[in-house]
Amino acid sequence: MINELFEGLGSTTPGIDIEFIDKLDGRKKYCQLKSGPNNINKGDVKTILDHFRDARNLARTNNVGLGANDLVLGVIYGEHIELSGHYLVVEKDYPVFTGKEFWHRLTGQPDFYFKLIEAIGEVVLEVDGRERLEAAITALAAEISARSL
Repeated sequence: MINELFEGLGSTTPGIDIEFIDKLDGRKKYCQLKSGPNNINKGDVKTILDHFRDARNLARTNNVGLGANDLVLGVIYGEHIELSGHYLVVEKDYPVFTGKEFWHRLTGQPDFYFKLIEAIGEVVLEVDGRERLEAAITALAAEISARSL
């Protein structure tokens, strides 16, 4: 979604989803994205930290100035207070930008997050997904039935 909304943010660095200029501090950020405040587990923490370590080493090899706060974890929705303990482990070494703060830093607009939520809410109200849901349930039931034969 972010690559669709903001062209050219995709990253070629392994383990980094997007690169962007932070609208609050003016520095380039190398960001791994997560959807919400509770969707990583203990194993993900090691993977994230390893990706960030590798990105830091690559930057050093290529003489790219990478500040201590330039590798970040962006959480698309939620509030910092809702972050699971796994995110807090990452945050000991790297910034974690959550919801409003993430979108503010990405766009420079303090209220972008709320506008985005409002727009998504409007679209959700317009979409009738009953047919798709019923089709998915039917397909799943058929798959389960076929496996139990």
